[in-house]
Amino acid sequence: MTSREGTITRLAYSCLLMVGINSGWIGPFLPQISHTAHLPIERAGLIVSASAAGYFISLLIAGEINQRLSAQKILVGAMALFMAGLTGLAVAPGLAGLLYAGFLIGLANGGIDIGANALIADLNRERLASALNYLHVLFGVGALLGPLIVSVAFTSRVPYWRVFGAGALVCAAIAFRLGVTPAIEARTAPAPGDGFIPMLSHPLIWAISAVMFLYVGAEIGIGAWLFLYLRTAGALGPLLASSGVSLYWLGLVCGRAFGGRLGHRIALPQFTMLASALSAAALVILIAAPTAGGLAAAAVFLIGFGYGPVFPNMIAVGAARFPAEVGRMTSIVVAGGALGGIVAPWIMGHAIADVSARASMEVALAATIAMAALALLLRTIDFEKFHHQDSPL
Repeated sequence: MTSREGTITRLAYSCLLMVGINSGWIGPFLPQISHTAHLPIERAGLIVSASAAGYFISLLIAGEINQRLSAQKILVGAMALFMAGLTGLAVAPGLAGLLYAGFLIGLANGGIDIGANALIADLNRERLASALNYLHVLFGVGALLGPLIVSVAFTSRVPYWRVFGAGALVCAAIAFRLGVTPAIEARTAPAPGDGFIPMLSHPLIWAISAVMFLYVGAEIGIGAWLFLYLRTAGALGPLLASSGVSLYWLGLVCGRAFGGRLGHRIALPQFTMLASALSAAALVILIAAPTAGGLAAAAVFLIGFGYGPVFPNMIAVGAARFPAEVGRMTSIVVAGGALGGIVAPWIMGHAIADVSARASMEVALAATIAMAALALLLRTIDFEKFHHQDSPL
């Protein structure tokens, strides 16, 4: 890898790191945001849904833009939007401003997902599954750091708006560095293809999108509501509950690192099914014994560990099937995930407010079981057209 390729790759990693940090700190900060803005907790939680809505809309746009512009330019614009969104979360006085800021962050996250995945896939055609798992390790690292940042802020009595302001400055620095770094020439030039709508005729696209819908919904929902679940069902204090969220994201990091080592050695549908089944089993333990100390902690870790490889595995399946349309493919299948990110956290929020804390995790369990079953079906869908260089279906 040349020095310039290495620089741009590291900057792409940094973009996904910031997405992870925001995903990790938004849940633990929700009670503080709720108190400051004088909102019920379930209404403050709409920030997560607003972000997912912006993410969905961004994906519909960014995939087509990627077929015409470089992934690097997409990342520059996305980080500028991220900066604006975090600034909005820091200064917004009420629900409308918070939702608008969350929407901007969602727009940014969609652009980052398209740009970073397209860039890394183009530079690593011979080892897609491994490279994409390692890329998404950075999301997990960020999501792990987010709750730790919240813990330090709680201990130091630093308000959330200062933390979001610092994050906005980091996003601005990354955007500037990306903007002044000369672009690299794509190794696989994006092809016009038949367009967005014709790609929807491929059964594989629908299957991957369905897995993404279930996965992203469960992952974001647990990330957003695990803190409150551990506070109520687990009877933990704020610092321990925040540490529990960190443990969840640590599991995600380890799962993706494991996926990076194993991604070229095992067929991805089976790998994804086994990983999802592990998360489902761990959720059963967490629901049954939320106060069981070490057992509950192990369950939280294993939920994240099983979830870890699912997202990059699905991108790898699509990138191998549509090598010249990675941006468009990513746009469609991750849009399916964005819809899950809108629906599942909202359902889980109402479950925790209207039924019980345990009911919210039961929603995530149902999604995870369905995800495991659907992942195994990928082996039979579009098989005659699909070829995976590292791990054939």
